[in-house]
Amino acid sequence: MKSLFKVLMVIVGVLVFANTQAQNTGTTPFAGSTHTYTITKSSLANTSLAWTITSGTAGVDYNFVGPTDQESVQVEWLTANTYTLQVIESRTDIGMACPTTRQISVAVSANNFDVYAELVSTAEACATVVDPVVDADVLGDNTTDVFGTTTREFKVKMQGGDNTKSWSFDYALTDLSAFNLGGITAVNITGGTATGNNIVVAAGTSEVTISISYNTNKNTVGTNGQDSDFDIELAVTNAEDQLGTPDSVTTDASNKTKYTVRAVPATTGITTD
Repeated sequence: MKSLFKVLMVIVGVLVFANTQAQNTGTTPFAGSTHTYTITKSSLANTSLAWTITSGTAGVDYNFVGPTDQESVQVEWLTANTYTLQVIESRTDIGMACPTTRQISVAVSANNFDVYAELVSTAEACATVVDPVVDADVLGDNTTDVFGTTTREFKVKMQGGDNTKSWSFDYALTDLSAFNLGGITAVNITGGTATGNNIVVAAGTSEVTISISYNTNKNTVGTNGQDSDFDIELAVTNAEDQLGTPDSVTTDASNKTKYTVRAVPATTGITTD
C-alpha cells in the first residue's frame, strides 16, 4: 500500500493545487521536462537566429537539446525557478546586425510527478481452488483435474502529473520463472498499451491494472503437479510523462510490491478398494 510519505504528498498536492493537477506547459513546465519553443523568421533573406536563457546556469538549471540557431529550440528544464528565454534575429547581409529580440518568461515548478504500484487484495493469501475438486477422468490421477484459476492484480498509479499528457513506465514481474508455472494463462494489462515490458498510458488515465493468472496445481515440476508457495513481485521503473518528466520518487518502497501466494494441496481424487 502507499507509504505515509506518498499519503502526505497527496495531501500537500490537494492543498496547493485545490484538487486540480497543474499542467506541464512551455511557460509552466515541471522540472525534468523538455519543451519546444518556436518562432517564424522574418522575410529578410539573410538573417541569423540565436536562442539564449538570460538567467540560471546551463547544465544545472537547464539544457538546450539540439541546435540553438533554428526557428525551433528544445529546452530541458532542470531546476524550479523563473527564467527568461529569448531569441535574437540579426541581419547578416550588412555591416549592422539590426537585431530583433523576443522573450518569454518560463516559471519552472518542482516535479511532483509520481508513479507507484499498489496491491489490490490481501498481500498473503491462498491460491484459488474449486470446492470440491472433481476428478476429470481417471480416479487418483491429478493431471487433468481442474483445481481452479489463481489471479493476482496490481495497480500502477500516477499522481502529481499533468492529466493532459500521456505517461509511461517499465514493469517487471519476478519469481514467476523460478516457480516454473506450467499453467500460466495470462498476464493482462488494462488501462495502458504494452510493448514488451513498457506500458504507455493515454492522457486522462491515471492508473493501470496488471493481472497474472495461472492454473492452480498445474506446475510441471513435482509430484502430482503440486505447486509451492511463492512470491510474485511487481517492480515499476523508468516512469516518465510524454515530455520526459521523470518519476520524482524512485526510491519509495511502493515502486516495488509483492504478493505471497500460499499453495493448496494437490490432493488426488478418492479411490476405492
